Amino acid sequence: MVHTIIAQGKVIRLFIAAIIAIIPALLPVSQGRTQDLPPYQTLEVRRLCAPTQISRTPGQRANQTGHILLNSGGEVRLVDITFGPDRRPYFAVDYATGKGLERAKGFVPIENASNFCGFSQRAENGQPFVSPPNTCHLIAAVAPSLAALNSQARALAAFRPSMAAYLQSDGHYALSLGLLNIKASSSILARATRLPENSHCSTGIAFIASLVKTGSAFSQPETAGYASTEERLAAAGALLQAAAQTQDSNGLRKACHLGLGSACSLYAQAIYDAADPDGDLPATVTHYALLGCMSGDVLGCKLAINRSENTLKNAQFSAIEGGTGDANDLVTPELAKPGCDAGDAVSCVLLARGTASTTTATAVEASSNFAALYTACGAGIAFVCRDLPDSFDPVISARGQAVSATPDENYALAAFLEESCEPGPSRANHIHCKPAYYKYRDFLQDTEPDRLEKPRLTKTKALLERGCADGDPSACIAQTRLAAHWALDARNHSAARAIALCAEQTEKDSACTGLGSALDPGLAAAAPAQNDSYQALSNSCRTDTSASGPQACAAAVAAALASKDIKRPQLEAMLDSACGDETINGCQALASLLFANTKEQSPPPIKADNDARALAALEKGCRFDNAPASTCLSLARLHGDAGEIAAAMNLFEKGCAAQIAQSSNRPETVSLCYEAAKFALQHKTHYPAALQWADFACKAADPGLSPYACKLIGNIYALGLGTAVNAQQAAMAYQSGCFHPFVATTDGEACIRYGNLLLGAKPPIVLAGDAYAGDQTAASLITEASRAYDMGCMDNIEQACQLNRTLLEDWSRGRYPHDRTTCSVKDDAGTTRSEKTCRRFSFYQAAAERKPGRRQLRLNVHVWPDGDKTVIYQDNGRWRLNEVITDGPQRKSDMTCWRNPISKRSFCAKPL
Repeated sequence: MVHTIIAQGKVIRLFIAAIIAIIPALLPVSQGRTQDLPPYQTLEVRRLCAPTQISRTPGQRANQTGHILLNSGGEVRLVDITFGPDRRPYFAVDYATGKGLERAKGFVPIENASNFCGFSQRAENGQPFVSPPNTCHLIAAVAPSLAALNSQARALAAFRPSMAAYLQSDGHYALSLGLLNIKASSSILARATRLPENSHCSTGIAFIASLVKTGSAFSQPETAGYASTEERLAAAGALLQAAAQTQDSNGLRKACHLGLGSACSLYAQAIYDAADPDGDLPATVTHYALLGCMSGDVLGCKLAINRSENTLKNAQFSAIEGGTGDANDLVTPELAKPGCDAGDAVSCVLLARGTASTTTATAVEASSNFAALYTACGAGIAFVCRDLPDSFDPVISARGQAVSATPDENYALAAFLEESCEPGPSRANHIHCKPAYYKYRDFLQDTEPDRLEKPRLTKTKALLERGCADGDPSACIAQTRLAAHWALDARNHSAARAIALCAEQTEKDSACTGLGSALDPGLAAAAPAQNDSYQALSNSCRTDTSASGPQACAAAVAAALASKDIKRPQLEAMLDSACGDETINGCQALASLLFANTKEQSPPPIKADNDARALAALEKGCRFDNAPASTCLSLARLHGDAGEIAAAMNLFEKGCAAQIAQSSNRPETVSLCYEAAKFALQHKTHYPAALQWADFACKAADPGLSPYACKLIGNIYALGLGTAVNAQQAAMAYQSGCFHPFVATTDGEACIRYGNLLLGAKPPIVLAGDAYAGDQTAASLITEASRAYDMGCMDNIEQACQLNRTLLEDWSRGRYPHDRTTCSVKDDAGTTRSEKTCRRFSFYQAAAERKPGRRQLRLNVHVWPDGDKTVIYQDNGRWRLNEVITDGPQRKSDMTCWRNPISKRSFCAKPL
């Protein structure tokens, strides 16, 4: 169905004149009020809805020592997700041990750690209209009469699709324009231009009944005439039962209007695919689905979010043209969480889709997403199961570079794949077992034969052996390199089988590409494949005119050296044939081979002959034509290492001039020009040319060298090499090296030099962004220095980290220019608990977990007289006050306040 996002079988402040006219009839409400809102619960916070054992290792048995029992309602913080030896997924969590402020890390099954607890008991607890967790009702007005409410509603026609109205316990009526995400509510209210002045967000705790929504107005709730709530709900239950038997959707609607939330969900489901001549069906479905959702029925939540044309965005997008632009501000993921907690597959899929949808997932986000998808798979969503192993890749990536899956993770994912795949060669419309083979292979590589591991080893080896026997070369190949688990004869047999299977295939399996290098080169049975691989690489080496040609030559050398059948003269002759007038692909590989074969103990004539042949190969391959196989750089390095500076400089100069002349687009490889500039500076020669070469390389997009070339320019201007000292030009170059405009890599040393220059330059540096502005301050230079040190720290330069820590200490003591601010702490009654004059400045200092993503944050630091710091910053639209998520700033005259929802006190700052 086009309006269903996920199919799972059958879907079971323009201040308008009209508003001004009725303002006297409305109750006064404090503008932007959010005092009744609970703090936003972040994704990392998980609730234990029942007493739960926390173990020291994933999958640890309950009878082993080290378990800690946490009470129902306890809170843990999500860190990571992994698998135990039992193949079950576990959250790695951080939790309070109950011993003072002590915290520890442990593991808990993912199904035991929920986003929220008690959701299904909302109606029983007297909260049938409280907004779903982490959301709030956008209240435009509270009116004393139904007529006043409808007048207000008519003035806000743009919000009509998402609008709802409620009777409050005090007898007044509240007009809701829809749901907002709590964490974004303050910023939306502050930015909105289409809301009444007194609009605010509320949980709806005072709502006791929902008004009936018709096409153009609201009418009284249909709850009158009953002696008690129990009698009314009993009548609703009877209506529901009768409607279910007769498939009477009108009966469901009446039961819903009597306050039975589950009937609201069922009514939304009944009309989900109804005819829609007026075009208002999506709004109607969403309205009734949300009534069910608010009462604790996850079916209602699912129906609301699983409709592509639902009206959940309407409140935000009508308040702000185009919305906030941040996917994290939407309510859809929040409505998906309760359903996913309950195991609903659609809710879990939509939760994963709505989390980190446009950004690289953090460890918490990736872990949450995988847990949600694992749950959806367990509930029977086939396409989720098919892609589940790939869904674990973001978890591994979020752990940082050079990190791979654990043996338990590889085993669990392979075993999962094995349940649905078919051993044997790949076939259309069948799930191939190759991913399972490879994960089992990785498990075996990290696992030694052991009695305790015998069941898992037996299962693992059985699939690989069956796959090989059934005709899958990838299963055979995997066995050849696992000497700890298969005998030599068995591995030779597997190698021979892989070769035979690949030879039989007309459409080659990807495993057969590069078969010679994939098999264990120490196996005698692998020799034919190694020879075939060498021949194919040799042909490519001699004939391929692309960048793959010289790469094939290098690979052919590796294949020949690993083979017992390919002799040295044969290899040299092949490379020599690929290093001539027609092709120079083999020149570099030939020279490298000859130089590698030159040993100190070799007779002088042999050594001299090899050196001469290698030099001749490099000279033949240096054509100054920008060819991928060019050897000019290697030849220049050779002369340089021999102390032949003039010869080397001549090659560098011609080679770089050729690259500059022949580069029409921004080049992605600038090794020769970078090396030329570096060599010239090292030997204190050709300074003007060195600047030109470095400038070309700096403005390129070579991720490995362009930032470093920018640093060379900075050094030239900072030291006055061949030019006058120019701190401004040096700073601009160092800035490019630290924050390169075209590549994501960084030269951490450039960051340090940039920061140092900003702190010490006289006259002050003009920042690039402020070159034409007159509002640069002395403090902004220090902030920029901090940003540079912080980026250098992210580049794993410890000196940069230490310089930034020192800068923070010195700035906090008043060494550098800063703003003076009156800092105060106030309680909710407005009583001032403390008031002092503080130093205020902006600073960059990323937490360790942000380094892999290189995500910098600008911190507003307020330093109290005793040295304590209050730090405020915004991260993905969320405001944090000393790391506690808080609402956006509340401004009163010239004072700005942020409220801590835990301490119930506000930090306020007033510039002096």
